[in-house]
Amino acid sequence: MITPERHALGRLLGPAVWGAVVLAVNAALWSPLDTDPQLSALSLTVSDFAALDRGGPIETTMALLGVMSLLLLVVARGRVRAVRGLPSLLLAVWGFGLLLAAVVPTDPLTTELSTSAYVHRYASVAAFGALPAAGLLLARRLRSDPRAAGTVRWLRVLAWAAILGAALMAYSAGPGGRELVGLVERLLLGSEVAMLGVLGRFMHQQPAASASVPRHRTGRIPVTGVGS
Repeated sequence: MITPERHALGRLLGPAVWGAVVLAVNAALWSPLDTDPQLSALSLTVSDFAALDRGGPIETTMALLGVMSLLLLVVARGRVRAVRGLPSLLLAVWGFGLLLAAVVPTDPLTTELSTSAYVHRYASVAAFGALPAAGLLLARRLRSDPRAAGTVRWLRVLAWAAILGAALMAYSAGPGGRELVGLVERLLLGSEVAMLGVLGRFMHQQPAASASVPRHRTGRIPVTGVGS
């Protein structure tokens, strides 16, 4: 049975996710100016600035995005069958990876990484690899539903943009000598948080299962939503 609390959560989910996305984009763009105007946002990553400003807006919005992603997952599993299974696992990796990366900092402006910096790095890599994979898988599962045509198109575009951004960032961080690594990372992050916003909007539009839905003979309440 869908409780009034979960019903209210579902109605507020889309606007809340997009609000978190806007905050995250603002933090990534403007926090470098507050941290140290002399540092370049083009050559330093978001994590570099977060390490210089512990507990600041970047870490706060990372944690907020992680929490909103996990709430989105809870609502989505009850509304859309296509989310269940591997997409759920990938979205959980994204949400918990963001939370872990927000709590465990990297090392500020150094090439010698500590244990916490490695934890931060691999949590971030797992998170930013899981979301585009989830987006492409959901786009494939939803492609037969005409109501999801716009969502499918945007998921594909943003997922492939994120994958391209990840490849460019890997090159920049390695053979490219960190040239424009900050710019590339912000384009990658922009693609991924926009994908999260698209998912939030789509889930917001899906009807919630009603408490008055008749039971089957098995005693179970059928769950509405888009099929796999």
